[in-house]
Amino acid sequence: MRARRAALLAAVAGAVAGLVWWRRRSAAPPQPTVQIALADGTACALDPADPSRAQLEALAAGVRDSLTGGT
Repeated sequence: MRARRAALLAAVAGAVAGLVWWRRRSAAPPQPTVQIALADGTACALDPADPSRAQLEALAAGVRDSLTGGT
């Protein structure tokens, strides 16, 4: 009886550990941080809710396209 209970407990603990591992592994990666390099050498990270972030991403895409010939 004790062996059966111990085996059941070990199986449940293993299933919970496997579920936690799977959920962490399949979690969406965080969005990349948008940073602005300042003249004094520091970097300012923009908050994802900042409206200027979308504008900077669009400008960066335009610069990247112009440097690579639009490909």
